[in-house]
Amino acid sequence: MATRKIAVPRLRTQLDAASPTSDDIDDEARLLDLALEDVDLSDLAAEHVELSGCRLTRCNLGGSDLDKLILVDSELSQCDLANARWSDAAVTRLAVASSRLTGFAAPGTSLQHVTVRDSVLDFASFRFAKFVRVEFSDCRLQSADFVSADLSGTVFRRCDLTSAEFSQVKAAGATFVDCTWEGTRGIASLAGATIANASPIDMLAVTTALASALQIKLAHPDDLDGA
Repeated sequence: MATRKIAVPRLRTQLDAASPTSDDIDDEARLLDLALEDVDLSDLAAEHVELSGCRLTRCNLGGSDLDKLILVDSELSQCDLANARWSDAAVTRLAVASSRLTGFAAPGTSLQHVTVRDSVLDFASFRFAKFVRVEFSDCRLQSADFVSADLSGTVFRRCDLTSAEFSQVKAAGATFVDCTWEGTRGIASLAGATIANASPIDMLAVTTALASALQIKLAHPDDLDGA
């Protein structure tokens, strides 16, 4: 199955090193073409901040509250976004790798050309978010919340979706490859998606979840002798 190409972030070869603090960033601040390493921006709260052409490495954005953030052409590596809340953000050409997003919340956010790899997103929430050409690879998404999100065309590859919630999502063209499905909820909303699992155990988990959602009882023929 052909996968739509995801555009990579467009960064300058040379970026200006910067170490801003939370106090340095106000509403409508613009951070352009910067390299941030080991910067602590935990609990930063601001609106309409623009982050464009930046590379963030080992930065702490845990607990930040960035309403209507504009995030373009940027890379986040080994960053901490635990319990951050980015409501109604506009995210375009973003690459996230080896980062912690436990409890991260992005309600109503628009994500276009985004890759998230080898990251932890347990209890993350993407309610009413819209995904366009987005891929999650080798991520842990236990108890993640995608209620009413538009996942059309999104790819989940080797992700742990244990107890994730997919109720009322739009999933036409979404692809799930070798994911873990134990206890996944709202799976009946994945109409139009493709699910491929090499593991018979994981495929059985999908079948069981679908049967439960459709109120179908699975049984062995021996259990029905004389029925």
